[in-house]
Amino acid sequence: MVFPKNSWYMAAFSADIGKTPLARTVAGERLVLFRSEKGEVGILADRCAHRLYPLSRGRVVGEALRCGYHGASFTVDGRCVHIPGQDTIPNGSRVRAYPVIERHGMVWVWTGAPDNATDGSEVIGQY
Repeated sequence: MVFPKNSWYMAAFSADIGKTPLARTVAGERLVLFRSEKGEVGILADRCAHRLYPLSRGRVVGEALRCGYHGASFTVDGRCVHIPGQDTIPNGSRVRAYPVIERHGMVWVWTGAPDNATDGSEVIGQY
């Protein structure tokens, strides 16, 4: 099935996103949604950069989502901030992060090119 990618899609209700990662497929994209301890929502590709293990099987630790397979941790912007057994993290260690808007009790995700993301008013402002 083909979906328009440069669009906002409702991914979840705000109340559904907490410390337990939430797996969703939106517009054909396998995603993981989570909320950091500070309350920021992150939406990442649901696969670890190391072994492609689903990040939705991990857990939130502080401001990051920790992979349940080997423990690499990723922030809401997709940056890897911890790799067990390593003091340094290779440049570019990250997973795809999707633009997110949380409004009116709903969380919206932009599945297209991040640089094309709008402020959401054309869709989200209607609710």
